[in-house]
Amino acid sequence: MSVDCLGQHAVLSGRRFLYIVNLDAPFEGHRKISRQSKWDIGAVQWNPHDSFAHYFAASSNQRVDLYKWKDGSGEVGTTLQGHTRVISDLDWAVFEPDLLVTSSVDTYIYIWDIKDTRKPTVALSAVAGASQVKWNKKNANCLATSHDGDVRIWDK
Repeated sequence: MSVDCLGQHAVLSGRRFLYIVNLDAPFEGHRKISRQSKWDIGAVQWNPHDSFAHYFAASSNQRVDLYKWKDGSGEVGTTLQGHTRVISDLDWAVFEPDLLVTSSVDTYIYIWDIKDTRKPTVALSAVAGASQVKWNKKNANCLATSHDGDVRIWDK
């Protein structure tokens, strides 16, 4: 589950659907975005920037779908593919609205620029797969990952 930066919508994930709930009127029903995948959603997160508040990312197995939510309907805008094993976590950059980081058990941490989604802009390699990844909220160039009891600090 994730709440957008404006506090207006929440996204809940399921295998067949993503559910968007209007938090201003949560009892008036919800909207569904259909998914065609045999894999569950691993992580879902809205973009934290006001100018990109209508975008959210959802990981499923080895890919991340970037959704655009506008005027009560949502659709996949593009897909990020590069990991060779399941994606464990994702996080939007705090200072740059176009950057998204993904971690995987394949030992890679990828930084994606959503303006050019053909391949990651940065690839970081660790000895073990990462279970979580988060951008630093004070320094735009730093992020942290967790690996089997270790925490790694990265400078992009």
